[in-house]
Amino acid sequence: KRDELKDSGISMDDFLKNLNIEITIKQSNNFTIPRISQLTLKTNQFNLTTKRYQEEEIRKLTNDKNFLVGCTQVQDKFGDNGITGVFIVDKQNSEEWFLDSFLLSCRIMGREIEKAILNYIIEQAKKNNVKKIVAKYVPTQKNKPVEDFLPKCGFSQSNDKWVYDVNNSLKLPEFLAVTVENE
Repeated sequence: KRDELKDSGISMDDFLKNLNIEITIKQSNNFTIPRISQLTLKTNQFNLTTKRYQEEEIRKLTNDKNFLVGCTQVQDKFGDNGITGVFIVDKQNSEEWFLDSFLLSCRIMGREIEKAILNYIIEQAKKNNVKKIVAKYVPTQKNKPVEDFLPKCGFSQSNDKWVYDVNNSLKLPEFLAVTVENE
């Protein structure tokens, strides 16, 4: 049904608006840890660093106050795509946070869901008086789809890293409805 709508001749903007996309941002917990690990182990295309984490490693990061580990569940009018996005943020530096991992399942690519996840991380950084978010794009043969993500979202290149000033604002697409679980 999604493919039929996309192929119906409407614009990409209208397609995205018609999907009624709902995103739920969740903190890592006993229920989500296995799926978060699974996504880090098998996601290649939209994956900034392609770091791989076993369940036990995700559990350790989840229990470490110096890390923010979460995921996103994505639904639209045609159904639930499940947990299809993951983020791991290293918060050990009080001035800048490092985006350790950021990835999306290929099932939901092209819907700007990554902007909602990044916006959530930016808002958390602001609440903690963090000045910058630093990221690294590690190119592989398969992750070309994520290559332009950081510059398109307002990150500036600084040597081999990308830096985002949290005082900047990231425009969230109007067609996304975002909920944060347990906040």
